[in-house]
Amino acid sequence: MITDNEKVSEWWATDRSKGMHSWLQHPFSRSTINTRISGDPDLSTVVWFKNKFLAKPSEHCLALGCGHGVFDRQAIEFGLARHVHAVDISKGAIESARQAASDAGLATQIDYEVSDINKISLPASTYDLVVAMSSIHHVAELENLFAQCARTLKPGGLFFMDEYVGPSRFQTPPELRILIDGLLKMMPPRYRRNLFTNDGATKDEYIVPTVEQMIAGDPSEAVRSAEIMTVLRKHFEVIEYKPYGGGIQHQLFSGIMGNFDPDSATDLKFLKAISDLELSLENIGAVHSEFAVAVARPLP
Repeated sequence: MITDNEKVSEWWATDRSKGMHSWLQHPFSRSTINTRISGDPDLSTVVWFKNKFLAKPSEHCLALGCGHGVFDRQAIEFGLARHVHAVDISKGAIESARQAASDAGLATQIDYEVSDINKISLPASTYDLVVAMSSIHHVAELENLFAQCARTLKPGGLFFMDEYVGPSRFQTPPELRILIDGLLKMMPPRYRRNLFTNDGATKDEYIVPTVEQMIAGDPSEAVRSAEIMTVLRKHFEVIEYKPYGGGIQHQLFSGIMGNFDPDSATDLKFLKAISDLELSLENIGAVHSEFAVAVARPLP
């Protein structure tokens, strides 16, 4: 029988960043996220972090849950690090990342390891920077991971993450489910074409998946996401925390975001209306941001 780790490894061997299935992949969303974090729609989260917190590239960076290695290559190219050690549970993803690094001429600056970061044991005072890009919400053993991250950072080292911190297992509260479902139902059918199935079907209703359904698809998905910041603060002092939304957009646009043409003024107005609604509800506490950037340093 296939184990949960084998299922997760196989699932993430496929590069799921292709297409535009998520609100995070749309140019409009990227510009609004950049604005919330850096104040500049064209300044990415990674470059904002570098400019604000790194006077010079870190000598040794650890990338947790590196997937297909996009951040690892950016870390070298953008000057965040001189050398990156990247780990991921998926052998297929690691093979893909290693090949991409080689193709980019970065093989000597990035090395890869297949490892389950739930069980990871890290050497003391080794890295100047530890980074997690959308990987911590796949970790069940948060206490061990954050303790190991604090242990492995050198004095003055930083932990940086860009992460989903919303409801665990995507268990959207009932009142928010009703709101998202209502917004979905008011969209014209052309915006609701299901890009996951890509068979002409439309996304007509927002149904919260059961925990059992979540585990069946990917046992690691959002396993303890709602607890991430609480556990992080037991081991780290959070020196910067930047929530950037998704309380509505994450689930509303899942599987349909690619239906909104980045070059269509009408489509962009629709996206802006939903984004503005989300932010307004977030500001009064009616909706909580499901995504955030955090910068932290180990507690004394």
